[in-house]
Amino acid sequence: MSSSSTPAVPANVVHEAIDERQYVRTKLNARVKLSAAGQPPFDSTLQDISLGGIGLLHPEPLKIGSLYHASIQLRLNQVDLNIDSQIKIVSQRGQEVGAQFVELDSQKRDILRYIISAYLSGEIADINGLFNVMQRENYIKERKHKYASARSSGERLKATLGTLLYAAAGVAALGFVAYKCYLLFFRIPAVQAQVSANAQVISMPDNGYVKFLLAPGQTEVKAGTPVASISTQLATSFTSPADMKAVADLSPGDLQTLLGRATIETVINSPCDCEVYFPSKPLDGYGYKQAPLVHLLPRDEGLFVTANVPFDKLADIGRVTSVDLKVFGLDETFSGKVVDSHVDEANKNLALTIAPDSPLPRAAYQKPVAVDLYLGLPFTASR
Repeated sequence: MSSSSTPAVPANVVHEAIDERQYVRTKLNARVKLSAAGQPPFDSTLQDISLGGIGLLHPEPLKIGSLYHASIQLRLNQVDLNIDSQIKIVSQRGQEVGAQFVELDSQKRDILRYIISAYLSGEIADINGLFNVMQRENYIKERKHKYASARSSGERLKATLGTLLYAAAGVAALGFVAYKCYLLFFRIPAVQAQVSANAQVISMPDNGYVKFLLAPGQTEVKAGTPVASISTQLATSFTSPADMKAVADLSPGDLQTLLGRATIETVINSPCDCEVYFPSKPLDGYGYKQAPLVHLLPRDEGLFVTANVPFDKLADIGRVTSVDLKVFGLDETFSGKVVDSHVDEANKNLALTIAPDSPLPRAAYQKPVAVDLYLGLPFTASR
C-alpha cells in the first residue's frame, strides 16, 4: 500500500452538483477489492459509481496517479456479480477517494450502464438504494425550485406582447394565404384593356398631304365643321376595252386628271357635335394611307372600357358580381358592369364591353386600364 500526503483543497473550490457531471453517478451496495504489483490486496467501500469512474471510502491515503486493479463485487438478488477493471487514483479528500476507469471494455461498460439505469429507475434497489434515489430526486427538485424566480411585471408584459406579436403574424399569414386563394379561384384579370368610345375615326384615304383646319387648341367641333383638307393623286387602272373607249371620249383636262397628273383635294367635315382627340401630335404634312388623323368623340355619349379575357373564361362571365377598373394615370378606382361581349378575331380571345358606374373623364380616352372581374359562387350565375 502506497503512502502519500493528501493535497490540501482550497476552501473556495466549488464542486459540481451530482446531476451536472459528465456521467450519472449512483450509490450501490458493493465492495471493491484493490490490488497492485508488489502490494497485498485490500478491501474498500464503494461510495458511488458511474461509467467514468468510482468513488471509494478508504481511511488510508492512496498515491495520486497510481494504478490499481479493481474488482467490483455487487450483490444482486442472492447473485454475486464481479466487474474487473483498471482504475487510476485522481483525488482524495479525507476518506473520499476518486478513481477513474482506465481499461473498461464495451461489454463491461454495457453491463455497468444497465445496472446504473436499473438502480436509477428503481428496478433494482435495496432499502439503502431506495433512500438514495429518493434523496437525489428531492435534492434536484429543491435546487431547481430554489433558483426559480417569479417574473416581474415588465417580463410578463414582454412575454404577453411577444405572444400577441406571434399570434398576429400567424393570423396575417393565414389571411394572406386565404386572400391569394380567393384571387386564384374568384378573380379573372383582363389580358388587356383600354378606355374606348363610339368615336368617329378619320383616317387618310390614300397617300397624300394633310392640313388640319382647326384653330390651335380647339377641342370641340360642331356637325359640318371642316376638320382637315387632304390632297391626293387619283389612282386609276384600265382593265377592259370599255375602259379604253371611255378614255378616248374624255376631254384633255379630264384625261390629265384621270391619268394621275393632277391632285384631288378633299375637305373632311365633322359628322357630329364631337370632342376632338388626336392620337398623335397634329402636324400638317405628308400622310400615309389608313393613318389615323383624328378621333371625334360624341358629346352625348360616355366612355366605356373594352377588355380582353381568355376564351375559356366564357362560362364564368355569368358569375361576375363586380368589376374593378384602375385607369392608368388616375388615382381613383372605378367600378362597373359587363354589358356586352363578342369574339375578338384579331386576338383570338373574348372581348368584353364594361360600362363604368360613374363617368370616366375625357382625358382617360385610349388610356390602358387594369381590369379585375370578381366572381360569385357557382350557383349565383345569372341565367
